[in-house]
Amino acid sequence: MIEIFFRHNQRVSSGTAEKSMRLVILAAAAACSVILGPMPVSAQDHAPGDPRRNQAAKLAGLAGFVNLECPGLRSDPARLKQSVEAMGVDAANLEQGELLLAANAYIEAYRRDVPASCRKAEAMFGPAGSIIPGMVVPR
Repeated sequence: MIEIFFRHNQRVSSGTAEKSMRLVILAAAAACSVILGPMPVSAQDHAPGDPRRNQAAKLAGLAGFVNLECPGLRSDPARLKQSVEAMGVDAANLEQGELLLAANAYIEAYRRDVPASCRKAEAMFGPAGSIIPGMVVPR
């Protein structure tokens, strides 16, 4: 299911720009957590102690939700992978174990109010998004 989120043949560039991007994405992930609200209880049971890993699962869940439920929108797999890896999380780890379970729990949490979740995803992660612009794009 996580293959909905990523393309494995794309690489993240290194250097000063990536270090700056990491800081921006970490700040954005923290803001995302505050704006999107607390993690659902089912995801808390599966989340490891590192908050960056949890934020990566939250982003993957959001991307999966958008791909499955938001008409006219899709996630940009390269942008998602870049964002997750900038947090220090290997994107491949989202395809198994606790992080996969957490991402799936987030998909279900976002499904509780599909229209509102789609609007928030576009506002925060769309082309002019306030958190990670360009992670959600038009189909």
